[in-house]
Amino acid sequence: MFTDTNWVQSRSSISLAVIVGLIVALFGSPIIGQLNLLDRFSTSPTGSLLLNSAIMWFLVVAVLAIVLFWEKRSVTSIGLEMLSRRQAGVGVAGGVGGLALGLLATGIVVAAFNLDQPETLSAINELPLLVKLVIVGTAVITEELLWRGYPIERLTEITGSLWIGAATSFVVFLAVHYPEWGLVGAIPQTVFTLALVGVYIRTRNVVACIITHTIINVVMVLVLPAVI
Repeated sequence: MFTDTNWVQSRSSISLAVIVGLIVALFGSPIIGQLNLLDRFSTSPTGSLLLNSAIMWFLVVAVLAIVLFWEKRSVTSIGLEMLSRRQAGVGVAGGVGGLALGLLATGIVVAAFNLDQPETLSAINELPLLVKLVIVGTAVITEELLWRGYPIERLTEITGSLWIGAATSFVVFLAVHYPEWGLVGAIPQTVFTLALVGVYIRTRNVVACIITHTIINVVMVLVLPAVI
């Protein structure tokens, strides 16, 4: 996606912008979480989840502002571009395959150890449909920009290794989500995150990851709770 010239220029001229961008993208959510805003401004599970969605959009706007006005680069530099048919196909395959493997692994572990579903999922199941749609729509877009597109591309530029960028994205994403989902939630999350990172490595297109994430979240949040 980038020429050697772009890579050298990015390292020499926008290193501070990239550092700030990486902090916002990878760690903005847990940092804001330390401010206890959800406890201060929300008195219900619905309010907390909607406020969290608003925070995620704020972080995305911040990252896009860094890219456009501080780094002075295009959003294509973080994988946000038009989708080809092949990339769309990879996104769909990643969603279906990741979902199947994630559910299989979770079913085996839950049956073996008689575990309960995460409290976060139980809370989401009780929400009105419109609120669920807002939460799903927010997650599939904001999480892919914050934990896939921006950090993978920038860390790849900094280190010269796509795999370092992908591994960092994978580890940080799981670490940030573990407190909310716990051990049971970590099992499918690990499989789903592998699928999402794999789709990004294959396509270098964040929209393909959004497709993958949408398939996974729609089934996990909207479909399965209605049939189980």
